[in-house]
Amino acid sequence: MIRYLTKDELIFVNKHTVSKHGGQYILPHNFLNQGALDYLIDIISSEMFGEPLYPEFSDKAGLYMYNIIANHLFSDGNKRTGLEAAILFLDLNGYRLNKGTPKQDVYEFTIKVASGESSLEECQEWFDKNMVKSI
Repeated sequence: MIRYLTKDELIFVNKHTVSKHGGQYILPHNFLNQGALDYLIDIISSEMFGEPLYPEFSDKAGLYMYNIIANHLFSDGNKRTGLEAAILFLDLNGYRLNKGTPKQDVYEFTIKVASGESSLEECQEWFDKNMVKSI
């Protein structure tokens, strides 16, 4: 069974990343676009004709990262939250980023998503190439 992130967990990830790395957290939940967050929570596990819209774990991780960053769900911390949410989702489901993926590559790709130079599909492909099954 796939373990998805809840709204409260995504809010916690945002609050934690802003607290840890700096930025401004606007109480009570730092929302900039709460409707887009609710949509993400609904769409990530959606099915059409009995088949998942996003069948692969890389598809789902990419969706978390891309939607949080590109749709500016929070007032601050979207890049860190998008990346951390994707990594947490993978971890909860027995995957992780490949240890051989340079931190600089992760940083540069995250900035590429934030600058609008990456599509959802590219984000999903990036995770497909850079994630592995946990041992």
